[in-house]
Amino acid sequence: MDRCFTIATFDLTIVLLITPQLLTEVEMAKKQRRSSDDADPLTHPLLEKLGATAGAENVFAYSVKIVCGRQADTNCCCVAGTRPGVYATEVNIQNLNLEPAPVVKLVVPLINSGAVVAREPKVYDPFAIPGRAIEEAVRLPPWGATMDDCCRIAELLLGAPPSGETALTVALLTILSLVELSVSAVYTANPLSGDGISIDVEYIPSRRIPLRG
Repeated sequence: MDRCFTIATFDLTIVLLITPQLLTEVEMAKKQRRSSDDADPLTHPLLEKLGATAGAENVFAYSVKIVCGRQADTNCCCVAGTRPGVYATEVNIQNLNLEPAPVVKLVVPLINSGAVVAREPKVYDPFAIPGRAIEEAVRLPPWGATMDDCCRIAELLLGAPPSGETALTVALLTILSLVELSVSAVYTANPLSGDGISIDVEYIPSRRIPLRG
């Protein structure tokens, strides 16, 4: 049975005739659009590598401070980054979910092998060079884990593993996943003399990035 709706707007009356055929066509269009949205990948480089589609609601992001390498003692009035010493960072990533988790990582250097690349007012744009310092997606199985250390960070930033002890590198490791992960960082430091050592463990909270709205 056809249904009529009357909409009164001031002195104008509009009569809408809605037929069963029209209702069916509207529902089909909605379903087709939802299906298309779910299938289309999102266009940001990181989300493309993650395999996120328009049907995804959120991405979980983690920002981990990285301090690696040797900071020598100099006579300069300003020692960049840290006090003299030898530093290392190791980052642990575990998938505590009952489904596999694609993980994408991005390294943003502030000091790269002793060279200051992002001291204010300078900033480092990780997407200025397409594909630079962006790791291909790693698929973590349920309860599976992986790690990133100073060797891996240097490989991502320099394009090859270091052949020996490197100069100071300070960076931010960004970890993205479609599910929440367990992320922790282990920081090790000791003075240039080699006497004494400091070890700290930090658990990194997630930040939920909504993909809609």
